[in-house]
Amino acid sequence: MRRLPLVLLTTALLVAACTVPQQRTDETLGKVAATPQEIDAVFERYATVRDTAARLLSPNPLSIIQTEAVLDIETGSFEMAQRLAASDPERDDPIDVQRTYTPRFGSYPLWFVAVVRDEGREVTRVQVFERAAAADPWLLIATPETVLDAELPDLRERDGAVVRVAADDDAGTGVSAQQAADDYAALLADPEAEVATTFAEDGFVEQVRAAAEQNRALEGVGFEQTWEAQEVRHAVRTSDGGTLAFVDLSRSDTYDVPDDVTVTWPEDSPQRAFIPEGLSTTGTLLYRHQVLMLIPVGDEPPRVIGQFGGVVGAEGF
Repeated sequence: MRRLPLVLLTTALLVAACTVPQQRTDETLGKVAATPQEIDAVFERYATVRDTAARLLSPNPLSIIQTEAVLDIETGSFEMAQRLAASDPERDDPIDVQRTYTPRFGSYPLWFVAVVRDEGREVTRVQVFERAAAADPWLLIATPETVLDAELPDLRERDGAVVRVAADDDAGTGVSAQQAADDYAALLADPEAEVATTFAEDGFVEQVRAAAEQNRALEGVGFEQTWEAQEVRHAVRTSDGGTLAFVDLSRSDTYDVPDDVTVTWPEDSPQRAFIPEGLSTTGTLLYRHQVLMLIPVGDEPPRVIGQFGGVVGAEGF
């Protein structure tokens, strides 16, 4: 804790007239989300439970270490492995935490960011763990992945804590994290959207569009894909004044098949896992995606530098 300097004044009148600066307290600054020791314990518990789930070939234990989109995506990956009679889902190598960033908070929920290196899968995960209340456990709520040696932006820290950014804050960047998330969903839904030129090109968009074109090429089958950005709840300031935002996206792939047609997919595809008998009616596959979005300061366009996602369910089959 920093103590403000106390200036001694020689004139009694000035001493009486001036207010002595007060020392800032933890209450004034807010509480750091978690200590290094607490974070170590979070990852130790996470590794134990994740390994148990992989050994059991069951997503059930994951609910005590994960939540929301991460839990949905991981559960979907387990279900795919089971339905396709594949080997057990990929088990992570020992967790190698490269760096952690802890913001300050005046109230719950609390959260912190961790950069985790996975040599086995050749990816780096940028993760957010959140604690909803004092009596609740820390749960993994975001885990977008980027290439192993990707250069991640430095984050701004003040008083030993990373600086949070509100979802509607567009200071320095010209666009808020929420607006960028909504625009990115519009871009994914429609390549001709007006916002298409406001983002830097990225591999995730190319991958999504290639898959959508394959689905639209199915003879006699109608295909529609929709996207929606969720509320942005985790964003931090980069050292140069930009924003690094964790964005959750919901995706729906709807197929409309004529009565006299049955569509089947490759053995290892999510469609085959959730529609094993093929499709002869109308139905929708549901996906969740998480992207790590860098919104630079100035005129440089936002870009996605990491992603994680997958199929989470099906409707109408």
